[in-house]
Amino acid sequence: MFQENNDLLTITDYFIKKFPDLRKEENSIRFFYSAQEEYEALKNGIGIRVKLSSTIIKLTGKDVLDFLHRVSTNTIKDLKLFEKRNTLFLNEKGRFISRSTLLNLEDKFYLIGNSDNDKRLFSWVNKFIITEDIITYDVSENFVILELIGKQCNSFLTMLVGEEIDSVDTNLVRVSEIDGFRFYYYIEHGFNSHNIYRILIDKEKCIDFLEYLSNIKSVFDLSIVGEDAYDIFRIENGIPSCPNEINDLINPHEVNLINEISFKKGCYIGQEVIARLDTYDKVQRQLVKVTIGETLNINTPLIIAVESGNECGVLTTLSSSELVNPQIGLALINKKSLSDHSVLFVKTTDKNIKIRTSEISSSI
Repeated sequence: MFQENNDLLTITDYFIKKFPDLRKEENSIRFFYSAQEEYEALKNGIGIRVKLSSTIIKLTGKDVLDFLHRVSTNTIKDLKLFEKRNTLFLNEKGRFISRSTLLNLEDKFYLIGNSDNDKRLFSWVNKFIITEDIITYDVSENFVILELIGKQCNSFLTMLVGEEIDSVDTNLVRVSEIDGFRFYYYIEHGFNSHNIYRILIDKEKCIDFLEYLSNIKSVFDLSIVGEDAYDIFRIENGIPSCPNEINDLINPHEVNLINEISFKKGCYIGQEVIARLDTYDKVQRQLVKVTIGETLNINTPLIIAVESGNECGVLTTLSSSELVNPQIGLALINKKSLSDHSVLFVKTTDKNIKIRTSEISSSI
């Protein structure tokens, strides 16, 4: 095992040692060896994203389900053992605190949210616990989430955990113990029929587990993938991500996450705003894919405008210019500008650059 000779090796240290061509920027790894090869694994093989900074909260106590049912958007109180459910936490204006997944695991619950260095979700949950029998623990540093994406995932996971992978639907969580590794896994159905398989494993076991997966990959095209390749994949499939499209300036209607809201349950924080937007069709912006006429090498967000110069939207995600040509991205644009088929531009300090838009047809 990789860690036997260095118990203090961090996961990032491991990556730097194992992948000499790795490119790291601030807190993200852009690619490990080749963004193009990593992208091909996401499309046709098995791409593994290692999510080191997800918020993970453990909750115990008899009031957990009732409490989360009251303060988040989805129906939670009927969640059974070894089931999971996506739910959103919104502020009073109906804008995002976090997109989350709740797992019901034996004598505890795990609430998995966005990457969050400010511990915003943890603080938000605790803010509303008053007399409830609930204890919360921030266990974000104890676990790692691995996302497996690609056409070969089902076959590879069948080899790893057996035929039971075919019985796991989007409501279920499974626990597996294989060759000294214990982990939970579950599935999300993504845009355009892509399945995203998620594995929750102890951080101290992560390096050895990644080595184990690499050693048993056999004929499978399995690669760890960085953000350059993943950004292309999620742009192509219209997947919103924090903080680009999930933040406190954006509501779920705008980014196709309305299916993670129950309109049949009672009140939750932000409910009045969300219901009003739905009832009166007041959603003004829409998440779309954009194709950009010239290469941009500057950071998002960027303002989008019509020919007159009036602002009509914002470019939220931009692909790596070295990986795709022409460059693509995600943008939130006023519906009126889209319905009018207005000519749209990204505004930069030097000039305006023309863009084309295409709709995102399905929700995750």
